[in-house]
Amino acid sequence: MTFTNSTDAYQAASKIMSHEYANKYANYWSKKNKTIKSGKANFKDSGKQKTYNAEFGAIRDWNRKYPNSNKFKKLNWKQSEKYFKKIAKSATYQKLCENQIGSNGGKKNPTLQKANFRGATAGQATWYGAMRLKEINCPYTIVHEFAHLCGNMHHDIGFRRDVLKLSSRFLGTEFAGMLKQRFKDAKLKITTGNHIMSPEKWIESVVRMEKIRNKHL
Repeated sequence: MTFTNSTDAYQAASKIMSHEYANKYANYWSKKNKTIKSGKANFKDSGKQKTYNAEFGAIRDWNRKYPNSNKFKKLNWKQSEKYFKKIAKSATYQKLCENQIGSNGGKKNPTLQKANFRGATAGQATWYGAMRLKEINCPYTIVHEFAHLCGNMHHDIGFRRDVLKLSSRFLGTEFAGMLKQRFKDAKLKITTGNHIMSPEKWIESVVRMEKIRNKHL
């Protein structure tokens, strides 16, 4: 059963459940439909720190396994510019931009700006399509900011999905695997399910969960 909007979902649900539950089903349908279309499970940056921790952890994992590797060696400004242009012009990045939905879609022609950040901030992706970086940068910082520029404002499912694709292409599949495992260990999702329960299945699930909760009261 498919609906075109939440009103349709409510009307179908109200035939087999109370007004209160029909409203809850319509809200469920609306949120799930938005998630499927946008690839974003929520519109707050609630996963930011956990995502950062997973990224730092993956880099540590790599450096422990390959202590003599130069993969994350700091880049000077000239090297950063070269790396930036390489990713910006790549088919991988351009395709990620094209896959975004809405007015805040990917920035296919980003620019690079030098910034003097204070504290731990290493980079920033702006809403107008500029990447702002310190004079000395880690390659992963640039990859991270490109995952924002291709259309992901927050550190959500869409961001993690795209940063894995960019990491695989520009930092190698082995590192991308380490990063994916870190996301998994932190219980950070990288995909969104595209199934929306019917009113019948939804109310069955709700009733079942209520029975379980009542047993523990």
